[in-house]
Amino acid sequence: MERSIFGFFTAFLCVICILTGAQAFRKKRYGLSALLWLNAFTNLVNSVHAFYMTLF
Repeated sequence: MERSIFGFFTAFLCVICILTGAQAFRKKRYGLSALLWLNAFTNLVNSVHAFYMTLF
């Protein structure tokens, strides 16, 4: 149960980081957008790990 709640939370953060990164990219803040997209990728990996209890 705890892992699925953590998975939903990290998936929600992944969506927020993708949207914020796209907005930063449109404002030509490339460093911030790259950082946010990297954070979105790590949140995606963490949510997959929380749901399936395996990394790869």
